[in-house]
Amino acid sequence: MRPTHPLTWLEAPRAGCGVELFDATSVVHRPYPDIADLATRISGGLIEAGIPRGAVVPLLCATGPDLISAFYGVQAAGCVVSVIAPPSAVSGDAHRDHIRAIVTVLDTDVFLVDVAHHDYLENVLAEGERRVRLLVLEQLDEATAARRAPDERALVQFTSGSSGRPRGVQISHAALAANAAAIRAWEQAGPDDVWCSWLPMHHDMGLIGCLVVPVSGNNDLAVCTPETFIRDPRVYLRRFDAHSVPRPATITATPAFGLQRIVDKIGHDDLAGTDLSRTRAVIVGAERIDPVLVRRFTELLAPHGLDPRTLTPAYGLAESTLAVTGVPITAAPTSLRVRRADLQIGSAVTPVGEQEQDGDVVEVISCGRALQGLDVRVVDAEGGSVPEGHVGEIVVSGSSLADGYLAATPSAGTAFAGDTLHTRDAAFEIGGEFFVLGRSGDSVKVNARSLFAEDVELLLVRAGLHTSRVCVVLGERGSHAYAYAVLEGLDSHAAELAAGVLATACPGTRRHILQVPRGAIPRTTSGKTRRRQLWHEITQSAPLTRPGTSTDHQPA
Repeated sequence: MRPTHPLTWLEAPRAGCGVELFDATSVVHRPYPDIADLATRISGGLIEAGIPRGAVVPLLCATGPDLISAFYGVQAAGCVVSVIAPPSAVSGDAHRDHIRAIVTVLDTDVFLVDVAHHDYLENVLAEGERRVRLLVLEQLDEATAARRAPDERALVQFTSGSSGRPRGVQISHAALAANAAAIRAWEQAGPDDVWCSWLPMHHDMGLIGCLVVPVSGNNDLAVCTPETFIRDPRVYLRRFDAHSVPRPATITATPAFGLQRIVDKIGHDDLAGTDLSRTRAVIVGAERIDPVLVRRFTELLAPHGLDPRTLTPAYGLAESTLAVTGVPITAAPTSLRVRRADLQIGSAVTPVGEQEQDGDVVEVISCGRALQGLDVRVVDAEGGSVPEGHVGEIVVSGSSLADGYLAATPSAGTAFAGDTLHTRDAAFEIGGEFFVLGRSGDSVKVNARSLFAEDVELLLVRAGLHTSRVCVVLGERGSHAYAYAVLEGLDSHAAELAAGVLATACPGTRRHILQVPRGAIPRTTSGKTRRRQLWHEITQSAPLTRPGTSTDHQPA
């Protein structure tokens, strides 16, 4: 599919389509001509306010049609947008510190904010050293519509920070257009497709996959408020039911957490009479995907019309705009069972049969093939390609790559080397399909084999612990390897289960179970655990937000 400039849709917004924001009791619909009109007035307001072309304008706004208008309005003014997560009920001081750090990194003296968050942002910025002018979104829409030639850069999106301090990734309009075209080609998306999303629009999957892709294609988009999805995912799922809405959604995207929420909160009785046969693509990414969870999800929804091929695991990261690989929507997800001892850089993996059930066997799901315009390889520690079926690091090159970091600082994590992106994610490739194992920085080597934190977390979830309440942190101190299972608001029974899992999955490590209160695990704005920060807090004997208890389980 040929890339088109992401702002082209502003010149011919589709009158019969638009964006709906909904929750359990209300629906707000905004047609695309109205969204485009507001975008050009916001653009005119920025120009009238003297914001120079090429300036980076951070945007803090609630998820919804106004954010979409502001996102495109900043770019239509020839500026560069950076969408910032609004505060949540549990954000606390970490969010305030994050805002001030972003202002410093962006080197900006202006901030675009909706009226609902104005007072909060004003108080946060008053505590900083830099003077920042606040422009209120609802006031800019009174300006005269105007546009300037777009800057080469479209946006600065901040990495999740799950493995370190968040960094600003510079995305050009060309990269944004290329990745959007690659996603549409992968999804085989057409003008009649309807997107539905529950993801916050500051999240890269929500921003690129569920805002830029449908909006730039003038496709209908239904947006469920994230709070509604968390509370009752049935509200979201009804948007896919041909018996409930006249134009059911056909495409969506979610991290694995979303699948978990659905299977935990919805039963077959809740789905009686539901017709999900119009759904074409349920893209799953952003974190390690458990094949068991995929089977539970498809077994729940298949009797109600969902084709098992609809679920499409994917791999991506902000440094490649969003998507890198994906399972074709015409194919069912596949997985391989391999020995955990083989999962180390340079080693060959050997698939094992279903009859082998010992604790050394792990099942890994395919994240599909490289998308259009991207070259994906698996390399060894020296950067040379490894043979098929050998574990190495994923490196990416191609049209969707970002233009590097803004105010880059040295990091042992993801890095650019010329026109190549070194992801620091471990994987192996078989038959053109990539099986992603996890972050190399979140693993530890014991007895000549690598343990991955994501792998151990999956085992904890399979043991019955809730995915959003557990985190595994691995690392080395001195000459010893350590494995910590951090349990948030869970009881002694959960601690016993976790101890058993660590004993099986992490032999040769010094194993600890840490029980902490709810909200104590540091997380990114997209909900991922900040593992490196957590490791630092644990190893420096710092309290995990609030005091908790610790139970030590370690070998002699």
